[in-house]
Amino acid sequence: MKEAMKPAREVFELHALEIIYLTALTGGNSFPGLDTDLKAESERSLRALMDAQMRSLERKGYLETDFMGNAQVKEGLHEFIRIASGSTAYLCQIIQKYQQTLKVYYFFRDGAWFELEHQPDGSSYKVQEIYAWHELVFQVVNRTPLVQGLGNSEQFLVADKESDLEKWVEQMLLAGASVLSLAEIQCTEEKVQVQRELNLLIHEDHMSLLQRGTEERVMRTPVHFAAAVEGMIAWLQETHRSEEAVYVDSINNISV
Repeated sequence: MKEAMKPAREVFELHALEIIYLTALTGGNSFPGLDTDLKAESERSLRALMDAQMRSLERKGYLETDFMGNAQVKEGLHEFIRIASGSTAYLCQIIQKYQQTLKVYYFFRDGAWFELEHQPDGSSYKVQEIYAWHELVFQVVNRTPLVQGLGNSEQFLVADKESDLEKWVEQMLLAGASVLSLAEIQCTEEKVQVQRELNLLIHEDHMSLLQRGTEERVMRTPVHFAAAVEGMIAWLQETHRSEEAVYVDSINNISV
């Protein structure tokens, strides 16, 4: 019996300006998470810049233009741009190490998920579709730095319990720690704001959950890796339930 064929994984490699060009080409007004500002560009310069993106996308095989000037975006990439540029909410995962930051966006709409990973060079992105909910959970957890031992983390916390949190986090980053942040971002035409967040500091044998308490005080609570993973899955599940509810409502509202 032959093994069942798995769907081919399409991975698109894009620069920020290419994403902006594709967004405009497919009728979008903006793309969440991109900070590129083109307001200072003249109309002539902007046109030349966009023509360069078109030629770059054609060379990659992501875009085809006929003799009439009509552009056709590759199907999977078109779907990603449609979902991401039209999102009213998305997830952002940031893993910060000393002088190094990994940032991944997860976009969802109509039951489909895509991830956009900001590459270390700072100017390029990798896009791929996520085929199932459990795969998204795996991607988030798999990017989480592991603890490296079973030392006395309690003693580590006591030694620093009087320090200012921001100063403490900065010291930990200098000492080789990692900070993982998960955030659900709500975006409208007027503003972008963090709806929910989860933050972990990871250093060798030590993990701390960072939480905002009363009067904006931030508390840190030591956690084991298994508990941290369970917390992340529960946090993601809340987003999944919310997205499913929106998807079901959208289906129920379709006219027949």
